[in-house]
Order: sequence, then structure tokens, then C-alpha cells
Amino acid sequence: MNLLFFDIDGTLITDDENRILPDSTREAIKIAREKGDKTFINTGRVFVNIEPFIRDIGFDGYVCGCGGYIRYEDKILYHKQYTQEACRKIAYDCRKYGFSGVFEHAEKTCYDKEMDNPYRDHIVAYFSKNPAPLIDDIDSPDFIFDKFSAFIDETSDIEGFKKSIEPYFDYIDREGPFCEMKPKGHSKATGIQFLLDFFGLPLHNAYVFGDGNNDVDMLEYVPNSVCLGSGSDLAKKAAAYVTDDVLDDGIYNAMKHFGLI
Repeated sequence: MNLLFFDIDGTLITDDENRILPDSTREAIKIAREKGDKTFINTGRVFVNIEPFIRDIGFDGYVCGCGGYIRYEDKILYHKQYTQEACRKIAYDCRKYGFSGVFEHAEKTCYDKEMDNPYRDHIVAYFSKNPAPLIDDIDSPDFIFDKFSAFIDETSDIEGFKKSIEPYFDYIDREGPFCEMKPKGHSKATGIQFLLDFFGLPLHNAYVFGDGNNDVDMLEYVPNSVCLGSGSDLAKKAAAYVTDDVLDDGIYNAMKHFGLI
């Protein structure tokens, strides 16, 4: 039995407004499961923000929030959580250092209505399509999060911000005006190791598929690693194999290359 881990944006689906999921990707995952392999989403997103059309592909479980939340079938195996006091402090630090954040929890999405940013507003509008609560007040009694992303500009104090979040989160530069903060000491790679230990499997029984800078840790960690053709330079360098683009049957072709289908 192998464990297969898939990033979402730019890997399973196109990383644009069309968000196209190729039929070949759906078919490849179906074949792998029929052969007895276990398939997992491995994403920076929190669980609530994985849309039904992605879940409907058919997965055995989910590694969410960059390793901070792990689910197998209907059981939550692990969930790294922060106190509301810590979350609120970080949200106020976002204001202080010029970071417009989207704060994500497994069951809700939060943001700070006092911080304006058109990029942030686009993300919030997208998440608002989900049925989960959307909270816009960092002083709300319901404000809490597991991880977060943020948009910056030339006025943002990046080094000051990194220092302020250092006890809680690791900083990922996602290129351009966007950054992502994952739970400290957690990553897509630690989520993979957690599940390998859970199933009692060695590292060579894991296969990973990604495309972006937040996939680099798992692409470097797992020997059987695949980067999509449209992936970032860092992701391509980290991967053992670079496949075709999403729409050119990249997932299907990579799984065929490794003998998974």
C-alpha cells in the first residue's frame, strides 16, 4: 500500500479563476484507490475551505493547514490549536506591521475589517461562498484561527512581523504581495510523516504532488516527489520528477511514470 498526497491549487486544479479539474486527474486517483493505495489532500487550506467538487474526487483523508490538521476517513487524528489570546495578539500585530490577513480555522474564516486590501478582499469573497461562518471582527468572541495568510505592500515591516510571530508560526514567502504563516514546526512534510507512522509505512511508500513554494518541504522530504510543469522554480528544483501542466494530464502522466496506475 502507498500513500499519495496532493496539493490543490495548481496541482489538482488550475490555479486561476476557472479552477479546472481534468477528467484524467479524477480517473488516475480512482484507479490508484481501486488498486489499494490511500489518497490524501495535502494543502495549506483549512478543512472547511476545501470545496465539495474537490472532496467529490474521492480521498481517504486530508492534511490541512500545512500539517496542522490531519483527518483520516471521518476521524480527526490531529489538530494544532492556539488560544484566542494568542490569535488576537497576532491579529493586532498584523495591523501594526501592515499585513492584511485572512485568518483560517478548520471550521471558519476570519479577517480584520479594519485592514483594507483588494487582494485580501478577493480571497474573502471566494471563501464566503462556503457555508462556514465568516467573521470580520478580530474582537469577536468567535475569533480564532489555526493558520493564516496575508497581503503586504511596500510599507509593510516584514522583519518586524516575522519576529512578532516567531514563537507561534513559520513564515512562507509565496512570492509577490502574498505570504503564508503555518503552525511553528509543522509542514506538509510533518503531516506526511504522521500518516506514515499511523499506517506503519516507510518513506518510500509515499508519493507527493505539488507546484508551489509551500510544497517545497514535502517535495524535498519525499523521494517520490512530483512538481507540475507550471510550478515555481523552487518547487521544480525540489522535486524528483517534473511532469506536464495540469491541463496536459500532468497528474495522470506522473502517476503512470511511477507505476501507480
